[in-house]
Amino acid sequence: MDIKSDLKSTLAARADEYHRLGLAGVRAAIRAAIAGRDRRCPPLDEVRELVIDGPAGPLPGRLYRPRGAPPGGPALLFIHGGGFVIGDLDTNDAFCRRLADGAQVTVIAATYRLAPEARYPAQRDDALAAARWVLTHAAELGVRPDGLVLSGDSAGGYLAITLTAALNAERPGTVAAQVLVYPLMHIDDAIWSTTIFQDSRIVGRAAVAYIRSQLADGEVSAPSLFDVDMPPAPPTLIVTGGPLDPVRPDARRYGEIIAAQGARVVTREFPLLPHGWANMTHASANARKAVTETAALAGALIRGQGMGV
Repeated sequence: MDIKSDLKSTLAARADEYHRLGLAGVRAAIRAAIAGRDRRCPPLDEVRELVIDGPAGPLPGRLYRPRGAPPGGPALLFIHGGGFVIGDLDTNDAFCRRLADGAQVTVIAATYRLAPEARYPAQRDDALAAARWVLTHAAELGVRPDGLVLSGDSAGGYLAITLTAALNAERPGTVAAQVLVYPLMHIDDAIWSTTIFQDSRIVGRAAVAYIRSQLADGEVSAPSLFDVDMPPAPPTLIVTGGPLDPVRPDARRYGEIIAAQGARVVTREFPLLPHGWANMTHASANARKAVTETAALAGALIRGQGMGV
């Protein structure tokens, strides 16, 4: 290696080191701002830490069982958002507690390896392993071994849709319903750049540009969900914010596509709320109301499937 190439490599390594140190600080700051802040979460019958078998090692998980939930009911697997880069069990703990209570369903939260330490498809592989683990361990979790409900917010919504397609392609009906909270549908700059003045897409475009840079070296590895052939979607709830939610246009489009294909689709938009409102219950009465309504809609959707909620 010549001196110039060696210097370039050293500088790149140093830049990556500084970025990761900075990212660690951002993750810690966001966690401190959100985790454990909601002091008004409803009491639950059980909150249990889990260890989920992942493809690269154990993954932390957490079970939330509401009071009065009958044994052997459905499981809702929740996959957190954060652009595949941030987020953990605690950043979404309040939402999962409120969702379990309001929907009267056992919620199991799963984590995944984050980028850039783990490049895509590590996130998809971990989430898929978590879904399979829940189905395999249904008896010890006290949930039914079929009719899984998949849920996620933002990037977690992307993963939930991806998993639904994969599992239902293998065995139709494995995933009985989806609960999608402002789902990220793609990180395709060609789409974001042409809609930059729509809603808050200018902010969203900058965010997804960063996500792209963290997920893969040189190319986009997380495909647009609008470009992927999928089996028919199960009944789906889609909730978003208003004009300050940059994924709202894509979530609307996804709902229209699967409805045209025959899926039952329930949508709700909260016009006063921005992207990320599910994690704002500690600070916003409007966010608390939105989460309460989302949970009620999710419970109604699941009950409508005859799943014993």
